[in-house]
Amino acid sequence: MDAYEKFKEAMLDINHEVQALIERAETILDGNQAVFEQWKRSCGNIDSHLREHVVRIAAVGAIKSGKSTLVNALLSDDYLKRGAGVVTSFVTRVRQGELLRARLYFKSWDEVNEEIKHALVLFPTEEWRTEHHDFDIRRTQDREDLAKALDALDHEMRISQDRLNANGVLLSSYVKGYEQIQSYISADSSTREFDNGQFADHRDFVGSDALAVYLKDVQLSVPGDILKRDIELADCQGSDSPNPLHLAMIQDYLLKAHLIVYVISSRTGLRQADIRFLSIIKRMGIAGNMLFVCNCDLSEHDSLEDLQTLVKRVREELSLVVEAPEIFTISALYNLFDRSRSPLSPRDQDRLEQWRKAEELVAFSNQETARLTSFLENKLSRERWALLLQNQLSHMNLTANGLNQWVQLHRDLFRRDAGEARAMVEKLQMHQLHMLQVQSLIQTTLNGAARKLSQDLKKEVDRFLDPSSGPIVKKVGAFVREYQIDLSHYQEQLANSGFTHTLYLVFQDLKQAVDGFMAEKVNPDIMGEIQQVEKRLQEELHMIGEPYEAMVVDALERFDEVLRQMGIPGSSVKGALRPFDELENVKQMNGITLPPAAATMRYGAYIKTEAVMRLGFYSLARLIRKLLRQSIDSKRVEELKALKDGIRRMKSETERSIEAHFRDYKENIKFQYVQRLTEMAGNRLHETLTEQFGAYLGDLKGIVGTVEDQHEDKARTDQALQVIEEAVAEVLGKLEGIRGDVGKLIVDTH
Repeated sequence: MDAYEKFKEAMLDINHEVQALIERAETILDGNQAVFEQWKRSCGNIDSHLREHVVRIAAVGAIKSGKSTLVNALLSDDYLKRGAGVVTSFVTRVRQGELLRARLYFKSWDEVNEEIKHALVLFPTEEWRTEHHDFDIRRTQDREDLAKALDALDHEMRISQDRLNANGVLLSSYVKGYEQIQSYISADSSTREFDNGQFADHRDFVGSDALAVYLKDVQLSVPGDILKRDIELADCQGSDSPNPLHLAMIQDYLLKAHLIVYVISSRTGLRQADIRFLSIIKRMGIAGNMLFVCNCDLSEHDSLEDLQTLVKRVREELSLVVEAPEIFTISALYNLFDRSRSPLSPRDQDRLEQWRKAEELVAFSNQETARLTSFLENKLSRERWALLLQNQLSHMNLTANGLNQWVQLHRDLFRRDAGEARAMVEKLQMHQLHMLQVQSLIQTTLNGAARKLSQDLKKEVDRFLDPSSGPIVKKVGAFVREYQIDLSHYQEQLANSGFTHTLYLVFQDLKQAVDGFMAEKVNPDIMGEIQQVEKRLQEELHMIGEPYEAMVVDALERFDEVLRQMGIPGSSVKGALRPFDELENVKQMNGITLPPAAATMRYGAYIKTEAVMRLGFYSLARLIRKLLRQSIDSKRVEELKALKDGIRRMKSETERSIEAHFRDYKENIKFQYVQRLTEMAGNRLHETLTEQFGAYLGDLKGIVGTVEDQHEDKARTDQALQVIEEAVAEVLGKLEGIRGDVGKLIVDTH
């Protein structure tokens, strides 16, 4: 980490030097040429990439496995609140900062009302429906009516399959938290910061369902050097949360993460929930970026042998899901207490002293902690930072060499009389024309190839997401049709609460099952397919660009040969193109992101509530006419028949709404993600191929005019340019030194 920071800061300093030299050269040469703008833009991109590149580490695992404790232990203080509410669906991110700060990101009013609208699909009572067509939580009457409707729900309606009904908790939380939270919400997404002494206040929002439901993101900044500025630690929700939205939020973050730290509690070992979640990660195509921490509870193990037996079993079980799992066994809570920069409570201090007596276990945990730290440093330096440094070193070299050659060319021409300068320029312009033709050919070909590639990739998206023929929607439809509803579980609710209440309860159970299926089976498949689309895009762009690299090198060598004949050194940097590996940067710099995983669960907006309820009322009307002449047993049979009719229509509406939703979802991925990514990546490839032309495609005619105008100032101009040339030579020497050091770092980490 320290080596990377040192190299990065050195490169930023050098980049600033190059920027300053470009501006000086532009002033001396009275430059208004495009080449100067290109170089300045390149320096700006390098600065942004080095400063904004973030390595994301996600801590994931089942509820109560110790994820928050592990993150706190890595931070050496108790910053994160442990435990999460039923409706909280955000990831807590931690970065280094100047101050201790919590930044809370709140939903907008539209986002809040949209969530409530979805939760009210098939809601069994009419109390919440005011004279307004759409619900708006900002209206007092709407809130009061919804509160009455929630109070009117029977106890059985608040419990679904032996757990709290997620929609009921969501709606209740929104109503309860409104008065306290309303000042923080606006028409657009808003933020609120809690600094230093107020830092602990943010836990009031995170720890209360009534307030946390209004949040969509939390970022903590911690001072000091525990975290590097380029690292983000994320504490994710428990992967076995009963709310599928929580799993969707985790999936979104995992797609951006460079490393996944999977936490397993030594109290429980590997559970079925872990196996299920690890299978999801594997289908997402990101299992290769994962390591495991067996979080040891020192109070649970009598000896080191006992702990190692458990770890061996966990390793064997993990090997069935993940190839060659890397496991570290540490006590996160012991590390937190032992390293905490804040005083411990008397109770925690007693626990720490008691644990210290288990010397063998503590020594093993400390040894494993040191091994984990070393592993993180090596893995991240080698696989993430070294690649970033190498890429940016190449771009910096090209810019500095281009400036160097441009200055040398000007100095040479300034030493000649106007006639000689004009003759040289005319010769060079012929070769410039050839390079412009090559550049135009590359641009035209890449544009056409990118359009063709975009069409091919969008066809791939059509193939797996098409509502009519794609495997994804077919799989969801089959799940809905085959979902078994045991009506015997609802007979009591039907007798006590009535038809519409029972129908709502059945729908909530169905929706929970479908949402869970989306999160566990559908989203991972979609993400895995997108990973393959991106892989193909990267490979195709490299194949497209490879032939043109030789063409670029040939054009540059021809130009250099002419320069050498004139006594001017040519460029030393050619053929810098490597396999196209900048998709991540392209996405980051252009704000290109996949639709959130939870988007697949928004099919509820398409359900025609009236169609389901109307069928229920018709069935109920027929039922009432029969009930007058039937026995109690016959009445129950008819009630269940009416419920079956309602369920059949409900499942049909759910399937229809899923198809309608995926039509929009598919188009969103095709045009807002795949097409934009292909276009931006193609542009980046063009820049990579042709940025070496920068030093050769300036206005050579302008040089002749400058030579003719500066009869008396030639010596002074030449001297100023010589200073720049010497400074650029020094910069190139520094870059070469860093390149060698980075190369050694990569070798050492292997």
